[in-house]
Amino acid sequence: MKYKCSTILLLSQFFFFSVFAQGFYDPMYIPRIELTFAETDWQYPLHYYHSLKKGDRHIGRAKIDSTTFDSVGVRFKGFSSYNRKNKKNPLNIKLDHIRKKSAYKKQGTLKLSNGYLDPSWLREILAYKIARKYMAAPRSNYAEVYVNGNYYGLFGNTESIDKKFAKRHFSFDKDNVIIKGNSPLGPFSGKRSSLEYLGPDINLYKKSYELKSDTGWEELFKLIDILNNKPEEIESILNMDGAIWMLAFNNVLLNLDSYSDFQQNYYLIQDNNGRFNFIPWDLNLAFDGLGKPQGVTMQHDYDPLAKKNDQRFPLINLVLNNAHYRKIYFAHCITILNENFSNGWYKSKAEKYRALITDAVSRDTNWNFTVNDFNKNLTQTVTPAPAGSFPYPGLTELMDARVKHLQSHPEYRKIPPNITEVNAGYAKKDSTGIAISAKISGTEKAYVFYRKKRSHIFQKIPLYDNGNHVDEKAGDGIFSAFVPLGQKKVEYYIFAENKNAVQFSPYRAEHEFYIFKKKDEFPF
Repeated sequence: MKYKCSTILLLSQFFFFSVFAQGFYDPMYIPRIELTFAETDWQYPLHYYHSLKKGDRHIGRAKIDSTTFDSVGVRFKGFSSYNRKNKKNPLNIKLDHIRKKSAYKKQGTLKLSNGYLDPSWLREILAYKIARKYMAAPRSNYAEVYVNGNYYGLFGNTESIDKKFAKRHFSFDKDNVIIKGNSPLGPFSGKRSSLEYLGPDINLYKKSYELKSDTGWEELFKLIDILNNKPEEIESILNMDGAIWMLAFNNVLLNLDSYSDFQQNYYLIQDNNGRFNFIPWDLNLAFDGLGKPQGVTMQHDYDPLAKKNDQRFPLINLVLNNAHYRKIYFAHCITILNENFSNGWYKSKAEKYRALITDAVSRDTNWNFTVNDFNKNLTQTVTPAPAGSFPYPGLTELMDARVKHLQSHPEYRKIPPNITEVNAGYAKKDSTGIAISAKISGTEKAYVFYRKKRSHIFQKIPLYDNGNHVDEKAGDGIFSAFVPLGQKKVEYYIFAENKNAVQFSPYRAEHEFYIFKKKDEFPF
């Protein structure tokens, strides 16, 4: 088979805003944020407003590096991470609270976490770094905060999930729906964001989710209704590949303060195709960061099939009890494990972050852990300072054991198809489409998923090895198909499946994919 090959790999999310890569949320950059209030006891009004639970803010001035903002609105945020007795509470700083166009590097709201339940100071930033490889997720780094001239401490600085975020990642209009999977009554209210069907009355759902757009309760109900009662229609309203990536991420990283266990800490963003997309949030308790009761050191053996038959988790039920989705789930789990943990990548990244923040941690007298805790918790279990909490496993002792456990799991040991030699090109000079092929072994069926631009949903076409679909002869292991060419390009990935497992090329599809760009030259 002869055709002009023009294939490149593209990260679907970050390519579109790579200009921000070395900006405010660069993981190796620590912005300096200075807040100034008129009051010496500046925490009193913030505690008062937090107690009202109305989102009110105290007015002050902010300086970020060398840029000053007047009349910013500041409040304490958080539920479990906030406590009136804390020396350091998480912050929400709204730069455009009064002056509507105020922003720093296009960010109008800053969300700062206080490292409350993480003696390693690594869980949140490292987990977000991994999540962004496979799904739309916020950018995150560290920040040093000063208040009225005094060092308040080190914070996690995580991008706000709002309409600006949605527009960067999806085809999104201002009237689309954004839902936060957290009860407005707090995580201890018993109102979990489980996506369970509670009945046809929309009011039954309003205490379990937060509406972050002007409208959306009807759309949320429709999603829940289809998920629970008409699952065969789920792909019409939910990006299932993205949802499966989230579940795989939560399981491998033991991110249990999420939909996968505590049924919270996620967003749902509706795109212009009418589909919802999951966004992970609040990852400070990833890597088994919930802490364990005495006598239980860590949960390295947490089951990849956990909640499979628990009716309180309809999304997990659907994925793990559907043979096709289940294979995709384990393919994504294996990719996350191989690319971050079994190869040691996370250790080298963690060491770089530790070196970056050691000085800031050593000067932070308001943090509820010690410098010794910080020094130990990358590799060793720490018995924590916060009252009522449990020992926190060291990241490497946890994940080294988890790698061994998962690699021995029967589902991880199933042999998937093998995909190599992916190519695309014009089949003939006057073609209005392109030929896409791949060498595939160990498969029972294969497909190419393609779209003409980012705003579209991927469509699938079968790949054949029969000599009649631009491949040269039947049975040679070269699978191919003819795909319509868009005005400028085609984005695509390869999928192959056998009775035991599936495989993607690239492995991170559909967050990552190939591109064929339209060219002026054609093959002979």
